[in-house]
Amino acid sequence: MLFWLRELGYRSGWLPVVTAPLPIVSVGNLTFGGTGKTPVVQALAQHCLCKGHQPAILLRGYRRRHRGMLVVSRGQGPEVPWWTSGDEAWLHAWRLPQAFVLVDRYRERAALVAQQLGAKIAFLDDGLQYRRLSRQLELVILDRTTLRRPHVFPFGYLREPLRALHRSHVLLLNGIAPDEVPTAFRYIPWVCLRFSFGKATQWFPDKEQLLEAPPPEPVVAFAGIAQPERFRQSLVSCGWQIAFWKVFPDHHPYTLRSLRPAVEYCLRSGISSIVTTEKDFVRLRPFLPHLYAIGLTVITVSLVVEFGEGAEQLWASLEQLLQ
Repeated sequence: MLFWLRELGYRSGWLPVVTAPLPIVSVGNLTFGGTGKTPVVQALAQHCLCKGHQPAILLRGYRRRHRGMLVVSRGQGPEVPWWTSGDEAWLHAWRLPQAFVLVDRYRERAALVAQQLGAKIAFLDDGLQYRRLSRQLELVILDRTTLRRPHVFPFGYLREPLRALHRSHVLLLNGIAPDEVPTAFRYIPWVCLRFSFGKATQWFPDKEQLLEAPPPEPVVAFAGIAQPERFRQSLVSCGWQIAFWKVFPDHHPYTLRSLRPAVEYCLRSGISSIVTTEKDFVRLRPFLPHLYAIGLTVITVSLVVEFGEGAEQLWASLEQLLQ
Protein backbone atom coordinates (compact mmCIF):
# COMPACT_ATOMS: atom_id res chain seq x y z
CA MET A 1 0.00 0.00 0.00
CA LEU A 2 2.80 2.47 0.89
CA PHE A 3 4.54 1.86 -2.44
CA TRP A 4 1.27 2.40 -4.29
CA LEU A 5 0.58 5.67 -2.44
CA ARG A 6 4.11 6.93 -3.10
CA GLU A 7 3.82 6.10 -6.79
CA LEU A 8 0.42 7.80 -6.95
CA GLY A 9 1.86 10.86 -5.23
CA TYR A 10 4.60 11.29 -7.84
CA ARG A 11 2.36 10.50 -10.81
CA SER A 12 -0.33 12.94 -9.68
CA GLY A 13 2.06 15.72 -8.72
CA TRP A 14 1.27 15.67 -5.00
CA LEU A 15 4.94 14.93 -4.33
CA PRO A 16 7.30 17.48 -5.92
CA VAL A 17 9.85 16.58 -8.60
CA VAL A 18 12.72 18.99 -9.25
CA THR A 19 14.29 19.48 -12.67
CA ALA A 20 18.06 19.94 -12.60
CA PRO A 21 19.94 22.47 -14.78
CA LEU A 22 21.93 19.67 -16.45
CA PRO A 23 21.14 16.19 -17.83
CA ILE A 24 20.66 13.52 -15.16
CA VAL A 25 21.33 9.80 -15.69
CA SER A 26 20.24 7.46 -12.91
CA VAL A 27 21.81 4.05 -12.31
CA GLY A 28 19.86 1.92 -9.86
CA ASN A 29 18.41 -1.45 -9.01
CA LEU A 30 15.58 -3.02 -7.06
CA THR A 31 17.58 -5.09 -4.59
CA PHE A 32 19.66 -4.13 -1.56
CA GLY A 33 23.01 -3.58 -3.29
CA GLY A 34 25.41 -6.01 -4.91
CA THR A 35 24.41 -5.65 -8.58
CA GLY A 36 27.40 -3.64 -9.83
CA LYS A 37 26.14 -0.05 -9.75
CA THR A 38 29.52 1.40 -8.75
CA PRO A 39 31.56 0.08 -11.72
CA VAL A 40 28.70 0.89 -14.11
CA VAL A 41 28.60 4.52 -12.95
CA GLN A 42 32.37 4.75 -13.22
CA ALA A 43 32.33 3.30 -16.74
CA LEU A 44 29.67 5.77 -17.87
CA ALA A 45 31.50 8.72 -16.32
CA GLN A 46 34.78 7.55 -17.90
CA HIS A 47 33.03 7.38 -21.29
CA CYS A 48 31.97 11.02 -20.90
CA LEU A 49 35.49 12.07 -19.90
CA CYS A 50 36.90 10.35 -22.98
CA LYS A 51 34.45 12.32 -25.12
CA GLY A 52 35.53 15.60 -23.53
CA HIS A 53 32.47 16.11 -21.32
CA GLN A 54 32.81 16.83 -17.60
CA PRO A 55 30.70 14.41 -15.50
CA ALA A 56 29.56 14.63 -11.91
CA ILE A 57 28.61 11.69 -9.69
CA LEU A 58 25.91 12.31 -7.10
CA LEU A 59 25.33 10.07 -4.07
CA ARG A 60 23.53 10.14 -0.78
CA GLY A 61 26.73 9.25 1.10
CA TYR A 62 25.58 6.17 2.97
CA ARG A 63 26.89 5.95 6.58
CA ARG A 64 28.96 9.10 6.32
CA ARG A 65 29.68 11.22 9.37
CA HIS A 66 29.19 14.60 7.68
CA ARG A 67 25.72 16.06 7.25
CA GLY A 68 24.56 18.35 4.48
CA MET A 69 25.98 18.88 1.01
CA LEU A 70 29.64 17.94 0.57
CA VAL A 71 31.93 18.22 -2.45
CA VAL A 72 34.15 15.14 -2.29
CA SER A 73 36.11 15.92 -5.47
CA ARG A 74 36.36 18.98 -7.70
CA GLY A 75 38.13 17.02 -10.40
CA GLN A 76 41.42 16.47 -8.57
CA GLY A 77 40.67 13.43 -6.42
CA PRO A 78 39.28 13.07 -2.90
CA GLU A 79 39.41 16.17 -0.71
CA VAL A 80 38.04 14.57 2.48
CA PRO A 81 38.51 11.27 4.39
CA TRP A 82 36.27 8.37 3.48
CA TRP A 83 34.35 8.49 6.76
CA THR A 84 33.32 12.07 5.99
CA SER A 85 31.98 11.29 2.51
CA GLY A 86 31.09 7.60 2.71
CA ASP A 87 33.17 4.82 1.18
CA GLU A 88 31.42 4.69 -2.21
CA ALA A 89 31.77 8.43 -2.87
CA TRP A 90 35.44 8.31 -1.86
CA LEU A 91 36.00 5.33 -4.17
CA HIS A 92 34.49 7.24 -7.10
CA ALA A 93 36.73 10.23 -6.38
CA TRP A 94 39.78 7.97 -6.07
CA ARG A 95 39.16 5.87 -9.18
CA LEU A 96 38.00 8.83 -11.32
CA PRO A 97 39.94 11.84 -10.03
CA GLN A 98 38.88 13.97 -13.04
CA ALA A 99 35.17 13.65 -12.18
CA PHE A 100 33.23 15.83 -9.75
CA VAL A 101 31.82 13.82 -6.85
CA LEU A 102 29.19 15.26 -4.50
CA VAL A 103 27.14 13.76 -1.68
CA ASP A 104 23.89 15.11 -0.32
CA ARG A 105 20.66 13.69 1.00
CA TYR A 106 18.95 16.09 -1.40
CA ARG A 107 20.56 15.23 -4.70
CA GLU A 108 18.76 18.03 -6.53
CA ARG A 109 20.85 20.44 -4.43
CA ALA A 110 24.02 18.53 -5.29
CA ALA A 111 23.07 18.66 -8.99
CA LEU A 112 22.83 22.45 -8.83
CA VAL A 113 26.28 22.72 -7.23
CA ALA A 114 27.70 20.28 -9.81
CA GLN A 115 26.39 22.48 -12.62
CA GLN A 116 27.94 25.53 -10.98
CA LEU A 117 31.28 23.70 -10.81
CA GLY A 118 31.09 23.10 -14.56
CA ALA A 119 29.62 19.62 -14.92
CA LYS A 120 27.85 18.88 -18.21
CA ILE A 121 26.08 15.72 -17.04
CA ALA A 122 25.42 14.09 -13.67
CA PHE A 123 25.10 10.42 -12.76
CA LEU A 124 22.92 9.37 -9.84
CA ASP A 125 24.52 6.37 -8.12
CA ASP A 126 21.65 4.27 -6.71
CA GLY A 127 19.01 6.66 -7.99
CA LEU A 128 16.01 4.47 -8.84
CA GLN A 129 14.28 5.01 -5.49
CA TYR A 130 15.13 8.73 -5.35
CA ARG A 131 12.14 10.27 -7.11
CA ARG A 132 12.54 13.94 -6.09
CA LEU A 133 15.00 14.61 -8.93
CA SER A 134 13.86 14.16 -12.51
CA ARG A 135 16.14 12.30 -14.87
CA GLN A 136 16.46 12.06 -18.64
CA LEU A 137 17.76 8.49 -18.60
CA GLU A 138 16.85 5.78 -16.09
CA LEU A 139 19.16 2.74 -16.15
CA VAL A 140 18.18 -0.23 -14.00
CA ILE A 141 20.45 -3.20 -13.37
CA LEU A 142 18.58 -6.50 -13.45
CA ASP A 143 20.24 -9.69 -12.20
CA ARG A 144 19.28 -13.18 -11.15
CA THR A 145 18.93 -12.19 -7.50
CA THR A 146 16.20 -9.73 -8.45
CA LEU A 147 14.23 -12.44 -10.23
CA ARG A 148 14.85 -15.27 -7.78
CA ARG A 149 12.48 -13.92 -5.12
CA PRO A 150 10.65 -11.00 -6.76
CA HIS A 151 8.92 -9.80 -3.61
CA VAL A 152 9.45 -6.78 -1.40
CA PHE A 153 11.52 -7.23 1.77
CA PRO A 154 11.07 -9.07 4.16
CA PHE A 155 9.37 -11.58 1.84
CA GLY A 156 12.00 -11.21 -0.88
CA TYR A 157 15.05 -9.21 -1.91
CA LEU A 158 13.37 -6.15 -3.40
CA ARG A 159 13.24 -2.56 -2.12
CA GLU A 160 10.10 -1.88 -4.14
CA PRO A 161 7.79 -4.02 -6.31
CA LEU A 162 9.03 -5.45 -9.59
CA ARG A 163 6.59 -3.24 -11.50
CA ALA A 164 8.97 -0.33 -10.76
CA LEU A 165 10.95 -1.58 -13.77
CA HIS A 166 8.36 0.19 -15.94
CA ARG A 167 10.06 3.47 -14.98
CA SER A 168 13.33 2.40 -16.60
CA HIS A 169 14.46 3.51 -20.04
CA VAL A 170 17.12 0.81 -20.38
CA LEU A 171 17.60 -2.48 -18.52
CA LEU A 172 21.20 -3.46 -17.83
CA LEU A 173 21.27 -7.27 -17.73
CA ASN A 174 23.84 -8.61 -15.29
CA GLY A 175 24.26 -12.37 -15.67
CA ILE A 176 20.90 -13.03 -17.30
CA ALA A 177 19.87 -13.46 -20.93
CA PRO A 178 17.30 -11.19 -22.62
CA ASP A 179 14.78 -14.04 -22.78
CA GLU A 180 14.92 -14.33 -18.97
CA VAL A 181 13.47 -10.84 -18.55
CA PRO A 182 9.84 -11.13 -17.37
CA THR A 183 7.42 -10.83 -20.28
CA ALA A 184 5.83 -7.64 -18.94
CA PHE A 185 9.15 -5.77 -19.29
CA ARG A 186 10.45 -7.07 -22.62
CA TYR A 187 9.42 -3.88 -24.41
CA ILE A 188 12.19 -2.02 -22.53
CA PRO A 189 15.51 -1.73 -24.41
CA TRP A 190 18.30 -3.73 -22.79
CA VAL A 191 22.09 -3.93 -22.68
CA CYS A 192 24.06 -7.00 -21.65
CA LEU A 193 26.73 -6.42 -19.01
CA ARG A 194 29.82 -8.53 -18.41
CA PHE A 195 31.64 -8.14 -15.10
CA SER A 196 35.16 -9.42 -14.59
CA PHE A 197 38.16 -8.89 -12.36
CA GLY A 198 40.36 -6.04 -13.47
CA LYS A 199 43.80 -5.28 -12.18
CA ALA A 200 45.12 -6.75 -8.95
CA THR A 201 47.31 -4.27 -7.09
CA GLN A 202 49.70 -5.12 -4.27
CA TRP A 203 50.28 -2.20 -1.91
CA PHE A 204 53.60 -1.57 -0.18
CA PRO A 205 54.63 1.33 2.14
CA ASP A 206 56.34 3.26 -0.66
CA LYS A 207 54.97 1.81 -3.88
CA GLU A 208 52.25 -0.22 -5.58
CA GLN A 209 52.71 -3.17 -7.89
CA LEU A 210 50.36 -4.59 -10.48
CA LEU A 211 50.02 -8.38 -10.45
CA GLU A 212 49.69 -10.14 -13.78
CA ALA A 213 48.40 -13.34 -12.15
CA PRO A 214 47.34 -14.60 -8.70
CA PRO A 215 50.33 -15.26 -6.43
CA PRO A 216 51.40 -18.92 -6.15
CA GLU A 217 51.13 -18.95 -2.34
CA PRO A 218 47.85 -18.98 -0.34
CA VAL A 219 46.30 -15.70 0.81
CA VAL A 220 43.89 -14.46 3.46
CA ALA A 221 40.79 -12.82 1.99
CA PHE A 222 37.88 -10.86 3.40
CA ALA A 223 35.11 -8.55 2.18
CA GLY A 224 32.51 -6.24 3.64
CA ILE A 225 30.27 -5.74 0.60
CA ALA A 226 26.69 -6.59 -0.32
CA GLN A 227 27.52 -9.87 -2.08
CA PRO A 228 30.79 -11.12 -0.49
CA GLU A 229 30.30 -14.71 -1.64
CA ARG A 230 30.44 -13.59 -5.26
CA PHE A 231 33.83 -12.07 -4.56
CA ARG A 232 35.12 -15.26 -2.95
CA GLN A 233 33.84 -17.46 -5.78
CA SER A 234 35.40 -15.16 -8.36
CA LEU A 235 38.76 -15.33 -6.60
CA VAL A 236 38.67 -19.12 -6.55
CA SER A 237 37.60 -19.35 -10.19
CA CYS A 238 40.53 -17.10 -11.16
CA GLY A 239 43.05 -19.35 -9.40
CA TRP A 240 43.50 -17.65 -6.03
CA GLN A 241 44.27 -20.00 -3.14
CA ILE A 242 42.27 -18.81 -0.14
CA ALA A 243 43.53 -20.17 3.17
CA PHE A 244 41.26 -18.04 5.36
CA TRP A 245 38.00 -16.27 4.47
CA LYS A 246 36.16 -13.67 6.56
CA VAL A 247 32.85 -11.90 5.84
CA PHE A 248 32.01 -8.49 7.28
CA PRO A 249 28.74 -6.52 6.99
CA ASP A 250 28.33 -4.23 3.99
CA HIS A 251 30.12 -0.87 4.52
CA HIS A 252 31.76 -2.26 7.68
CA PRO A 253 34.01 0.38 9.34
CA TYR A 254 37.18 -1.60 9.95
CA THR A 255 39.09 -1.42 13.21
CA LEU A 256 42.24 -3.16 14.38
CA ARG A 257 40.03 -5.34 16.56
CA SER A 258 37.87 -6.50 13.66
CA LEU A 259 40.97 -7.23 11.58
CA ARG A 260 42.62 -9.26 14.35
CA PRO A 261 41.37 -12.77 13.28
CA ALA A 262 42.71 -12.32 9.74
CA VAL A 263 46.00 -10.84 10.94
CA GLU A 264 46.54 -13.54 13.56
CA TYR A 265 45.90 -16.25 10.98
CA CYS A 266 48.53 -14.67 8.71
CA LEU A 267 51.09 -14.60 11.50
CA ARG A 268 50.37 -18.19 12.58
CA SER A 269 50.45 -19.58 9.04
CA GLY A 270 53.29 -17.53 7.59
CA ILE A 271 50.99 -15.83 5.05
CA SER A 272 52.07 -12.36 3.98
CA SER A 273 49.21 -11.20 1.73
CA ILE A 274 45.68 -10.04 2.53
CA VAL A 275 43.25 -9.77 -0.40
CA THR A 276 40.13 -7.63 -0.48
CA THR A 277 38.01 -5.48 -2.77
CA GLU A 278 38.74 -1.89 -3.71
CA LYS A 279 35.64 -0.75 -1.82
CA ASP A 280 36.97 -2.46 1.32
CA PHE A 281 40.42 -0.99 0.72
CA VAL A 282 38.95 2.51 1.10
CA ARG A 283 37.96 1.67 4.69
CA LEU A 284 41.20 -0.23 5.31
CA ARG A 285 43.64 2.54 4.37
CA PRO A 286 44.05 4.04 7.88
CA PHE A 287 45.39 0.69 9.13
CA LEU A 288 47.93 0.06 6.37
CA PRO A 289 50.91 1.27 8.48
CA HIS A 290 50.02 -1.28 11.18
CA LEU A 291 49.82 -4.08 8.61
CA TYR A 292 53.08 -3.05 6.95
CA ALA A 293 54.82 -2.94 10.34
CA ILE A 294 54.20 -6.67 10.90
CA GLY A 295 55.22 -7.66 7.37
CA LEU A 296 51.79 -7.87 5.70
CA THR A 297 50.83 -6.41 2.34
CA VAL A 298 47.36 -5.80 0.95
CA ILE A 299 46.23 -6.83 -2.50
CA THR A 300 43.13 -5.18 -3.99
CA VAL A 301 41.15 -6.58 -6.89
CA SER A 302 39.05 -4.22 -8.99
CA LEU A 303 35.79 -5.05 -10.72
CA VAL A 304 35.34 -3.87 -14.30
CA VAL A 305 32.29 -3.90 -16.53
CA GLU A 306 31.94 -4.32 -20.28
CA PHE A 307 28.85 -3.19 -22.15
CA GLY A 308 27.93 -5.88 -24.64
CA GLU A 309 24.99 -6.42 -26.95
CA GLY A 310 22.68 -3.43 -27.13
CA ALA A 311 25.29 -0.91 -25.97
CA GLU A 312 25.14 1.16 -29.18
CA GLN A 313 21.75 2.56 -28.23
CA LEU A 314 22.98 3.43 -24.74
CA TRP A 315 25.97 5.38 -26.05
CA ALA A 316 23.73 7.13 -28.56
CA SER A 317 21.35 8.17 -25.78
CA LEU A 318 24.25 9.62 -23.78
CA GLU A 319 25.54 11.54 -26.78
CA GLN A 320 22.07 12.96 -27.37
CA LEU A 321 21.92 14.25 -23.80
CA LEU A 322 25.31 15.93 -24.17
CA GLN A 323 24.51 17.80 -27.36
